[in-house]
Amino acid sequence: MDKKIAYVISSALVISSVVLGIFFVIAKQPEQTIRVVGQGTKNIISDVAKWNINISKNTGIANQQEGYSQVRSELKKIKKFLNDNAVEDKDILIEPVNSYPLYGNNGVNGYSFNQRVVVRSSDVAKIENMALDSDRMSQAGIFLQNSAIEYFISNLAEMKAEMLAIATSDAKLRAEEIAKSTGNKVCSLVSAKSGVFQIRQPLSTEVSDYGIYNTSSKEKEVVVTVSAVFNIK
Repeated sequence: MDKKIAYVISSALVISSVVLGIFFVIAKQPEQTIRVVGQGTKNIISDVAKWNINISKNTGIANQQEGYSQVRSELKKIKKFLNDNAVEDKDILIEPVNSYPLYGNNGVNGYSFNQRVVVRSSDVAKIENMALDSDRMSQAGIFLQNSAIEYFISNLAEMKAEMLAIATSDAKLRAEEIAKSTGNKVCSLVSAKSGVFQIRQPLSTEVSDYGIYNTSSKEKEVVVTVSAVFNIK
């Protein structure tokens, strides 16, 4: 009886050792993965414009008060021009006046007075029409020496999420093509890492390690890459 029990126990130990050994071998087999880079690209039109206007006046060394008065007068004309063209006060940012000494051969010989006015609006066409209509401005007594329009995207966070999804889908398609050529099949996504966003002019090849946000062009091309790792079998 003791011999039979011992035989049964020893047989069970052998079988369990074999099963555990097989499981250990299977568990130790590394999963096959594939790493690919997907890209998302989208052309969009900016929906926010920012018009930067700089008022600048120079005076002699004894005419500082006149400099402030000239800037104030110019600001009054610009603000009236904006209001007359349906720009509300809430969309107009007026920065403080800054003054700087002007130097000549004998030291300070005058002062430069500068004030910045910023107009922000979702009506991009209205801002462009005003900024480019020099005739209307001249009729209002406004002669700008320095102004520029910048263009922005209001829903940037939502757009970035959409672009990442597009780039990840592109990465999966590329992985499937590569896997198919070797007789494998793509399974689950293991990891994904986003690159920086390149928001640039259309047809531009400009790239930066820190990303780009071009504001000089109304039309923009948004590009992002995603480095993804997939399991394959």
